[in-house]
Amino acid sequence: MSQVEDRLAPDLVTTVPPAKPLSLLKMIEVSRDNGMAAIPRAAYDQPVYELKSAFGSLYIVSDPAGAKRVLLDNVANYPKGEKGSQFLAAAFGDGLLTSDGDKWRRHRRIMAPSFDHRSIVAYAPAMVETTQGCVVKWDNLTGDAEVDMAAEMTALTLRLISRTMFSSDADEMARLVGQTLTKGMNQLKFGLLDMLPGIGPWRIDRRLEDIRATFSALDASIHKLIEQRAGRPEDDAPKDLLARLVAARDVEGGAGMSVREIRDEVVIIFIAGHETTAGAMTFVWYLLSKHPEVEEKLHRELDEALGGRAPTYDDLEKLPYARQVIQETLRLYPSAPGLTGRQAVAEDEICGQRIPKGAQVAVMPWVIHRHTMLWDSPERFDPDRFSAENSAGRDRLSYLPFGGGPRVCVGAALAMTEAQLILATIAQRYRPRLVEDQPLGLKSLFTLRLSHGLKMTLERR
Repeated sequence: MSQVEDRLAPDLVTTVPPAKPLSLLKMIEVSRDNGMAAIPRAAYDQPVYELKSAFGSLYIVSDPAGAKRVLLDNVANYPKGEKGSQFLAAAFGDGLLTSDGDKWRRHRRIMAPSFDHRSIVAYAPAMVETTQGCVVKWDNLTGDAEVDMAAEMTALTLRLISRTMFSSDADEMARLVGQTLTKGMNQLKFGLLDMLPGIGPWRIDRRLEDIRATFSALDASIHKLIEQRAGRPEDDAPKDLLARLVAARDVEGGAGMSVREIRDEVVIIFIAGHETTAGAMTFVWYLLSKHPEVEEKLHRELDEALGGRAPTYDDLEKLPYARQVIQETLRLYPSAPGLTGRQAVAEDEICGQRIPKGAQVAVMPWVIHRHTMLWDSPERFDPDRFSAENSAGRDRLSYLPFGGGPRVCVGAALAMTEAQLILATIAQRYRPRLVEDQPLGLKSLFTLRLSHGLKMTLERR
């Protein structure tokens, strides 16, 4: 394993947690935008950590055996928490992210073929072509021009998923989706006043109404497009993801999804294919700029495999190190740092720790990915962790960038393909360089992002 020195910028060392639990007021202050910063050091050393507050205890489960009990073996005892699900459902509806039971299983069966190998191969050319458009735009900038790489990746992934989802309607939908998600994601914050008796329920009801209003214009546009797709012969419909979902049928019974159900899944796909990938790629460029030896190894692989030409889906198997760079980035900065909170229906025991009935339980990729029991020097950026040799025997629940158990993200393979093709296309042409002395802070609400963007200059290769 290569000994890559940790060179994280001082502003990003919010990854070093407090040694002791914070007071309730300090926890709220710290976690307003970055909830990960409030997790004490001991949580990264223990299989199950009890985080106490005035509102009760939260049990953070980090041991893979404990995660398996929550996510697989005794999953029925740990349904999602009610308050968090309320906010998510107001924005994203009752799709794969928020539904449970038979409805979730039916949607999963219907949607799976739209994310199979053949479908992903079909989406790949549009991914590369869209990314090349971003590179061409950069080619017209002056040599010392600065760009906000976070904003650039957001715009790129929004165009990319819009084109994959909506084909000819992509430009208008990209604008509308971008505006809606920017406002809607900020409305998902959950604060101290929301927990108080009396005022809390009133505040939550008002915010749920605001969230639904934010998504109303997007909902109307998606409904119109779904109806248009449904009214066209299958051989005349665009070969985009929306058309696949409209035409999809359940293998058990043959029923498809309603207009509302398709809408809910479309919005969730946008989060998975746009918001999370944009954040992941932003951290990729940040980490490469801080670790030139990793960047050099990546460039050698790209030059040998591609020789300057655009990548294709078939090239990805020749680019194992590019994949490792993305995997290690997602370990340090998982796009979804905390899975949806769970609440114990009945008393249980996890790794020797008693879990009372009604207790809040969390399996947090952020903590698991930095846990001292699972990773050697967990704060160090080292893509070689994910080589075939070093990955052999690793418990699959010690790495959860796309969740775990039966609810693992249905679009995980699509997201990795998208990230690899973006990386291969851009890194062949440019070495993004970090602008020094800029504020760099983490923002973790539903997804993990940089709170002030990421200013970089674009050095031509």
